[in-house]
Amino acid sequence: MSLAALDIAFDATCRDRRWRFAPVAGPDVARCVVGRSPEAAADLLPRVYNLCSGAHAVAAAAALGLPEPSRDSLNERLRDHAVAVFAEWPALFGGGPDREALRRLAGTAEDRLALRRHVLGDDLAASLLDLAQATPAEFGKWLGGATSPTARLMRRLRETLHPDWGRVELDRPDMADVVAALEEGTPRRARETTAADGWHAAPLIRDLLACEGMSLFVRLLARLLDLLAGLAGNAGPAPDGRPPSGIGFARAARGLLAHRARVESGVVVDYRILAPSAWNLAPDGLLARMLAALPTNDETSRLARIAVAAVNPCVPVRLSFERGERRGNA
Repeated sequence: MSLAALDIAFDATCRDRRWRFAPVAGPDVARCVVGRSPEAAADLLPRVYNLCSGAHAVAAAAALGLPEPSRDSLNERLRDHAVAVFAEWPALFGGGPDREALRRLAGTAEDRLALRRHVLGDDLAASLLDLAQATPAEFGKWLGGATSPTARLMRRLRETLHPDWGRVELDRPDMADVVAALEEGTPRRARETTAADGWHAAPLIRDLLACEGMSLFVRLLARLLDLLAGLAGNAGPAPDGRPPSGIGFARAARGLLAHRARVESGVVVDYRILAPSAWNLAPDGLLARMLAALPTNDETSRLARIAVAAVNPCVPVRLSFERGERRGNA
């Protein structure tokens, strides 16, 4: 089933099933390229999937055996993480957007380096150019100093999120998982793929994982590191492994994107797309497990929205809270 949206309802009075999931089916848009030439398919798909058009262009070209396109998927990753860090995350605590940061995002390369300094704060920008290389002590000092709006926001998140809340440990999909899911149309096993994929080996993330596991805060921090890497012009780690012929990978803001094409006599006869949300929003997938690991208290609605922000789905996730919890959307 192609997922167009996911409705999630929370009912604190229901002991056995507090979180109820109702997927909203959508059309299999990838079939629009069946019957077309590989070149026509590669041109159309990024326009159909315009949320992450650059990533789709890269994956489509690889799946169709075409040269890698000149599209820059880095800009869309920057935009996705920046809107979250500078607008959506502050709103979780009733704050407004960091308009100065959003304005710099659309500027020149020099503006982006200035934005990186704006995120880190002048002290850290001068002494520690790569937050991913920081020790936990150095990172704690950055949070405590709160010399930038982003540092203050991350400190607020750190103070709000207990490491046990929403913590989930799932393996990333390996090549066999991806090939099977593309063939069967749905993931066979519970796996996760998010912006954190490429950051497990970064010293700061590695040390935090050893202390608290894959907590909500660590997931949010990985998105911030992905943003900082992009502002420095770093495309970030590439997807693991080389896929077989007919399958193309791309690293999108939300995780691993996979395309599979079958071409006969110069015509596309079958096309399938496996988005990160196919793994993360599966019935027993990452988001379902994260929500099940949240406490039931006055903060449940806020924590649920933080969990959705950490997963960063590529389809709308609508949250509703019943029996005393206020309603809201994510």
